[in-house]
Amino acid sequence: MTSRSRAPKRVHNRTLPEVEQAVIRIRKLIMSGDDPELRYANRGADTIAFELERGGIKPPSRATINRILMRNDLSRPRPKKKRKRKLPEDYPWPKAEKPNQIHLFDFVSRVIVGGGRFYGCHLLDQARRWPYLDVIETKTAVLVSQFLISAWQEIGLPVALYMDNDVVWRGGSSGKRTLSSIVRLCLFFGIQAIFIPPYTPEANPIIESFNGVWDQNFWQRTEFQNLNHVQSELPYFVQYCRYRRPLTASDHQTADQLFPDFQPALLPVDFNLNLQDRLPITVGELHFIRFVSRDGTLIILNEEWQLDPKLWSGKIIRATVYTQQQRLTIFHQPNSTATPVIAASFDYPLKEKAAPLRPAFERKTIPLWLLPKCFDC
Repeated sequence: MTSRSRAPKRVHNRTLPEVEQAVIRIRKLIMSGDDPELRYANRGADTIAFELERGGIKPPSRATINRILMRNDLSRPRPKKKRKRKLPEDYPWPKAEKPNQIHLFDFVSRVIVGGGRFYGCHLLDQARRWPYLDVIETKTAVLVSQFLISAWQEIGLPVALYMDNDVVWRGGSSGKRTLSSIVRLCLFFGIQAIFIPPYTPEANPIIESFNGVWDQNFWQRTEFQNLNHVQSELPYFVQYCRYRRPLTASDHQTADQLFPDFQPALLPVDFNLNLQDRLPITVGELHFIRFVSRDGTLIILNEEWQLDPKLWSGKIIRATVYTQQQRLTIFHQPNSTATPVIAASFDYPLKEKAAPLRPAFERKTIPLWLLPKCFDC
């Protein structure tokens, strides 16, 4: 007598056929590029689950979605991620707990075969991951300034702009204490410019990760013919990133679902940089995050400063220029919760007196760093 199988006749957690077909349909739709709003979407389980839910279908687990893709030969190997250099504990990360506290800024450079080089300007609100993107033909201070103005007219003015040390926005490579037109623009609007250490992309990891998404999802998926072609397709990628890209670090919410009641302080649309005289140095702050060398030196705007090497060699500091006081103060914060200490403070006379901030650009801001106990600069 043969024994009967004890396996259940019905598998209660089996994915419904219509759900499996929906998973396959969404994946194929993304891969086809036929839907402009999904043409540049991620192809993984998070995006498919979001699109299922958006269509009124309860999504299965991410593991189940991946199994469905594998069964139907629709899976793709994930690209290996490069191991990123970890910054020391005393790196002074500024805080961005609310929208428009910190805008992250960077650019990418690409060459279109037969169509020349272009530069992609990327601005990202750190707290809500809200992007503003454009492309320019040449990386000049005028075009970058116009990009920033357009961004702040649409998504609002930040407290700070966090960026690398490209000569276009940091300033000239030889003159000391020369503030670039972009630094002047920031100060004019009451925005603090923050410069990360040179050659340290890991100090701006969020925008670097976004650049990777732009490269993989946008640049590598379409054979662009010229700059106009790039510009015509870019809004579809932006739309996806704002409204249909689930963010893993934010419980799979999209950028528009984070801080839904946020009301930005917009730069007036009638502001025209071409109608302005040369922008003055305005009352405000700008910051330089720097590694202190073995001999205790650091360089700020092409000028070397000396600290006690016994105390500060190998440390990471924040050097803040106060344009009204014409003062350079150097802070060190041992870790993210420690109170900063003032390592040194120097007179920092500029070539002109700082003009007052216009009342239209005055706004209540939250400090980006913990204040030291003895703050007098």
